[in-house]
Amino acid sequence: MRHPTIAATVLIAAVTAAHPCWSQGSSGITNTVFTNPGARSIGLGGAFAAIADDATAAFANPAGLVQILRSEISVELRFTSSMNDGEIAAAQGVSGLGFFSFVLPVRSWALALYSHQMGSVTFGFDYPVFLQREFTVRSYAAAAAFEVSENLSLGAGLSYFNGERSEGAGATGFSDADWGFNAGLLWSPSRAWNLAGFYRQGPEFEPRSGSTPFSFPAEYGVGVAFQPKAGALTLGFEWDHVGSTTDPLQNGQIVTEDGSEYHLGVEYAVLRWKPVVAFRAGLWSESGRRYDVIHDFGVDGSFSTEDRDHVAFGVGLAFKRFQIDGGVDFFDADFVGSVSFVYSF
Repeated sequence: MRHPTIAATVLIAAVTAAHPCWSQGSSGITNTVFTNPGARSIGLGGAFAAIADDATAAFANPAGLVQILRSEISVELRFTSSMNDGEIAAAQGVSGLGFFSFVLPVRSWALALYSHQMGSVTFGFDYPVFLQREFTVRSYAAAAAFEVSENLSLGAGLSYFNGERSEGAGATGFSDADWGFNAGLLWSPSRAWNLAGFYRQGPEFEPRSGSTPFSFPAEYGVGVAFQPKAGALTLGFEWDHVGSTTDPLQNGQIVTEDGSEYHLGVEYAVLRWKPVVAFRAGLWSESGRRYDVIHDFGVDGSFSTEDRDHVAFGVGLAFKRFQIDGGVDFFDADFVGSVSFVYSF
């Protein structure tokens, strides 16, 4: 059996580290895509911070929770497939329970309990030897929102993260937990316009060996949504900044530079139909990243990824107390599919 060279080992570790499990779709060599929870958000191309009118607002922008008028339970199922990439063939799968929540509105307040699977990936490398890695991160969180006035709401949340990654080929494994918080605001200067801002802290996981933690970056962004008086049409735009991150190697580390994402989405609801049917489409772009590989015994270098453009589609059916949504996100041969169910009472 062939054994990887030092350079190949570092490359494999870099690929392992480059998986964008810390963001809404940050570039990675193997092109895996991770987005905000919820099929509606996926169908809108992730332009959701200024819309934020369902249970996934607890993650995307907790201030939007005050727009939920009845108690509701929400469940999301997610499916992902990814392409092979060059000599390193990565066969990955992300599927299962992506998000579930309970939201309780109380007068000018709204409270939410939820869990979000930020990443659950199993992937293998065919070259220079076959290797298999696993990476999982899930959060358990609570969020609250308060309606300061008719036009302004504020929200915040606290998350407990549980993360695990297998070890080998230069990358350090971890099995650790951490706390983080997020916050957001939603302002409606008029009946047709919403403006939003959010901040989301990422966790840090201590590796089994070494002193450098695996750090998920902080994210912040702003958004705007436009909904004419009739309410059938909704347009959303969002800019996100995804911070830098550090990933420990067994003999060094990988530092990933920060980057930006631009999201644009449109929804049209046929209100005269029963149930109401909503059609969605979105486009979003993420800037390329530079990955600096810093190795203890001199094998240093960097590699970069190109800008990536995504196309998204979705559809939703809204009954009196039940709603089902589906959404898909495409980039080259990558695919993310989501189905969400909401029951209100």
